[in-house]
Amino acid sequence: MNIDNFLSQLPPVADDGFSERVMGKVRAMARRRMVFTVASIAACVVVALLILPWRTTGAELGVIIPQIASSAALNLAAAAIVLTFLVERQFSRL
Repeated sequence: MNIDNFLSQLPPVADDGFSERVMGKVRAMARRRMVFTVASIAACVVVALLILPWRTTGAELGVIIPQIASSAALNLAAAAIVLTFLVERQFSRL
């Protein structure tokens, strides 16, 4: 006998709105967490925009990006990360 069949045989329990109150608190907490996350990301972006020297960043990226693309170690690390995500996704479907 599985748990769903067992629980469906029990009589319903009156909770006087307890479940709705608990779910309301959970939703409010999730909403606060999302607002905090978005506000934190926005604050970090604003600070980065104010601090970074944007005139020289473009020239530096023009030098760094080809070096990153030709780096065997970084390419291997990126491949390992992608492979890990793909394998994890396949196992989660089982």
